[in-house]
Amino acid sequence: MHTTYYIGGRIGLKTLVLERSDCLRASGTALILWDNAWKALDALGVADTLRADYCLLDGIRGFSNCSGVQKDVPLNRGFSNCSGVRKYVPLIKDRTGRSSMYCLESRCVERSVLLETLAKALPDGSIRFNSKLVSINKEAGSPFTTLELADRTFITAKIVIGCDGVNSVVAPWIGLEAAKPSGRVAIRGMATLTEGHRYTVEKKMVQIVGKEVRAGFIPCTDQKVYWFITRKSQPQDADVSRDPEILRCAALEAVRDFPGPIGEFIKSSPADTLSLADIKVRWFWPWEWDSKAKGRGSVTLLGDALHPMMPDLGQGASSAMEDAVVLARCLSHLNLNFENINWREKQERRIEECFREYAAARKWRVLGISGGAFVAGNVMDGYSSFLRFLREWAWLPFISMSYITYFAASDCGNLPLQSTPTHAHQI
Repeated sequence: MHTTYYIGGRIGLKTLVLERSDCLRASGTALILWDNAWKALDALGVADTLRADYCLLDGIRGFSNCSGVQKDVPLNRGFSNCSGVRKYVPLIKDRTGRSSMYCLESRCVERSVLLETLAKALPDGSIRFNSKLVSINKEAGSPFTTLELADRTFITAKIVIGCDGVNSVVAPWIGLEAAKPSGRVAIRGMATLTEGHRYTVEKKMVQIVGKEVRAGFIPCTDQKVYWFITRKSQPQDADVSRDPEILRCAALEAVRDFPGPIGEFIKSSPADTLSLADIKVRWFWPWEWDSKAKGRGSVTLLGDALHPMMPDLGQGASSAMEDAVVLARCLSHLNLNFENINWREKQERRIEECFREYAAARKWRVLGISGGAFVAGNVMDGYSSFLRFLREWAWLPFISMSYITYFAASDCGNLPLQSTPTHAHQI
């Protein structure tokens, strides 16, 4: 939500963020931000604040606990250390004039810090807390949308952008089906390393695959390491998720045969960082994307509210940031006066056209990431003998972990800047 507001401000649109809790929420522990996300954060002007606190990843390592195959993919051969700050420098180009694809800026960032950084960049009063959305109403012939909150407050808006996650309230009103369970769950946590710990943690994203389970870890800072496990959902998961210590035992059981420090990371994670969540998805066929993804009237969606996807490319947060930048750029092309008190259906039709442009611009990128994550997740988790054979003898030896960098090497573009935001719309 806060990303959407700040982008709105950068193009001159003043927005209101409705936050249902009484403070900034950070569901989950950390998230991996790939090169495409950092380009979006650069467009916002907040990337350098986060860069200063989180380590730059040097590569990705994939290891099979079944066959012993290990493959490494470098990420930042195009970066150098200058006065303690890593900056991009061009690689030597080949004869075609192209640089290596492995010049990708990647960091693992705590969710709470990302939210706080974005919130600090907002003017006072731009976030309204304790504002749980319960219903949306739009009268026939009216260009306005009315939002009803749990405290019986009603807000009339010219534009509504739903950024309310996988269990979005806005999505069903637009006409989208609820996101469906994928049959997989993710267990996550954040280890806090103390002095004298046994392992030297390289600045790499590490993934270890086994039989019907996968685990991995990513350093955030010198003292914090984010870890994750994906496996099939089990009937007892609902009970396991309620008790952090039972969840810790379940995580240790899932990786009991795995080498390396993953078990130690699980043991050294504070209880309040442990979580278990169903992995949910919403599928779009290419022929239905244009009609569904654009939204309804002057209401649209972005991020997990629109396209929840499997986490196997680590592109959930990054693609949401791309959505926001592209949508903001489409809105900036409208040249509408949002302060106009004579807001009519003509203006609403312009907004609808803008949302169609946004959906068209995001179509193949989102469908590609969603499809790629589905394929990668099923192959890497190895839920059948055939998939494990494919993983051990084709995927890891030849594709390695480079499928992740393929989707990270993208640029959503910049934003036109306007120094003074105008009073515009509420979301």
